[in-house]
Amino acid sequence: MREMECVRQNPATDEYIKKLLKEADLSPKFITWEDSRVSANSPLLLIVDEDHIDALIDVCQERDLKLVVALNTRREFKLVSQLKDHFDKIFGFIDLSQEINYNTPLLKNYINMNFSAHAVKLDQLASDLEKVYEFTRSELTRVKDLHDRLVKVRVDSLKGVTVTSKFMAGEKSGGEFFDMIQTDQNFLFIQAGSDSYILSSLILSELEVLKNSTPTTAVKAQSEHFEKMINHHAKENNAELSYCIINIDLKTLQVDCQFKGNGSLFYQGELIDFSEPVKLKLKPAEKFYLLSSGALKNLKELNPKLSLKSFYKDNNDKNTRDLINEFFFEVSRNKAGNFLIYDALMSVIEVDQKTLYQI
Repeated sequence: MREMECVRQNPATDEYIKKLLKEADLSPKFITWEDSRVSANSPLLLIVDEDHIDALIDVCQERDLKLVVALNTRREFKLVSQLKDHFDKIFGFIDLSQEINYNTPLLKNYINMNFSAHAVKLDQLASDLEKVYEFTRSELTRVKDLHDRLVKVRVDSLKGVTVTSKFMAGEKSGGEFFDMIQTDQNFLFIQAGSDSYILSSLILSELEVLKNSTPTTAVKAQSEHFEKMINHHAKENNAELSYCIINIDLKTLQVDCQFKGNGSLFYQGELIDFSEPVKLKLKPAEKFYLLSSGALKNLKELNPKLSLKSFYKDNNDKNTRDLINEFFFEVSRNKAGNFLIYDALMSVIEVDQKTLYQI
């Protein structure tokens, strides 16, 4: 059985790699990063984490053939942006947190190209990559469909605040996501989206910086720095960016909202777009609704006759979970395939009824 070099830091993923390579009739030759002396003209799989990005870049610069990069978790895909200057040396990325069948098509195509008697020339790679995409599309569709059916309404109960949300996947590039940070004084909610995978990765990286620095630094100053950085990244990558940054003072229930792009906030019967910053004053048991840019784009293309204001009014008697599900039913009723057109996110932020605050 042919061997394929596999560079990794520890043997935690060895069994997964063995099973994956077996699907391609290969056996792994494991090498650690410290003692790796990889050849420049043989197929190569690199299992990478944040500590070994520089080592990966060094390997890319020395290689003649392209290589495959394996990442341990979906979260580590933020590292992709650090490799954009070396994409010409990377055949593709695989996700070790997924089922083996999810990664098999890409690996098989890589092996077929690089173990063949006549290696594929660089000027043919564009058409070959298109074949890889078509070959893996069915697997990607299956995984995303499974994810969409299994991901239910999510409820995060924090000190004084409850966030109820739901995400549905779309076919277009880019992505939407949200995160929350809480301190003794503040609750920070960030919802962001982009039409670019690279910008999405950079936003996730900035979120990690924000979350790591917030416990020792003022939330307002850090959120302003985060906003400045993601706008800078959007400009540098010429990519579409939308976001809402919600900062709730837990002692006064004053709410500061910073917006960009498309999206909407519904509060006390009023529909507020993301055109300019907004300040709110909440009371215990009050809530407001947030729709992402992708949610509004889907609504416009798939159910343009639905009035959001009428929707909220007609479903006012529903609990939060049922209202969110009803919204996604309305958005999904005319979709052509398994997914929406764009990633979509709806979140409801509610102050707990027994919260004490300063008047």
